[in-house]
Amino acid sequence: MLLSQNCILDHHHINLLHQHGIDLWKEDPQYVTEILTKEAVLEVQAIFEKIRYQSEQLSNQDIQEAIIPKIQQLCINNLSNVILELSKKDNYTYRHCIGVSLISYLIGKWLGLKDEELQNLAIAGLLHDLGKIKISDSILNKTSSLSADEYAEMKLHTHFGYEMIRNISEMTEQQALVALQHHEREDGSGYPFRIAGVKITLYSKIVAVADVFHTMISERTYKKPIPLYQVFEEIYNRGYKLFDSMVVHCFIMNMMIRMVGDHVILTDGQVARIVMLHSDDLINPLVEANGNFYDLRNSEHKILDFVYNQ
Repeated sequence: MLLSQNCILDHHHINLLHQHGIDLWKEDPQYVTEILTKEAVLEVQAIFEKIRYQSEQLSNQDIQEAIIPKIQQLCINNLSNVILELSKKDNYTYRHCIGVSLISYLIGKWLGLKDEELQNLAIAGLLHDLGKIKISDSILNKTSSLSADEYAEMKLHTHFGYEMIRNISEMTEQQALVALQHHEREDGSGYPFRIAGVKITLYSKIVAVADVFHTMISERTYKKPIPLYQVFEEIYNRGYKLFDSMVVHCFIMNMMIRMVGDHVILTDGQVARIVMLHSDDLINPLVEANGNFYDLRNSEHKILDFVYNQ
């Protein structure tokens, strides 16, 4: 395989290299994640522009063919690298769409959804904020608090998105409802209709968690990202009231399982390694630091954040 000088490898090149027995350096996974994310950002930007300007009639199948391979490629990369890459502030709108799509896909997979359901869920997550293209940029980009009138306009993106997705060929009603319902909450405190419990679809419940998670970990021009462990802690401690308990438990359990073996900073400044999770308290695991083991359920030591997130 011949490549020009300074050629940027995409996932196709990487697969060919593997077929020829050429292994990547151990430092390369983060770089691969960056390339895959940039490719996905460009794809999502193109899709949104086609929908906004109606320059091309897209279908659910068209969008799936463009996006699902990227989502699946990112899913098999190191999850910590993917989270770090998707939390960057550059091209936030499109990174957010990809982040919500990917996390929704993973939650659906962990819940045992079938392939067709996973693909429809991923696209619903990708388009959950589509209605924002009809909201004023002055509102979308405002760094201070919205006025009552501005907030009322912002909330209309749920209605706009629902209608826009319904008009895309081959989209299901369940996919469209995600745009309408992803700000609804289990206790009825959300919007636009303040519905609760079983009135919210499963896709919408999943995307709601993915949406909040990615928003919290993301850097914006007007805010720093919330440390990853604190995000897990917040969703775990408060999420059972606001979100579907099955979705929250599935999300936190599977994310934390993937963190076993990772290093964390404790409140006393020690660097510790996560050794084991406790089923009754997923965010206070057993850790080891300097040969000492601490059960964080009953310890004065607590986790501040993961080391790679410092």
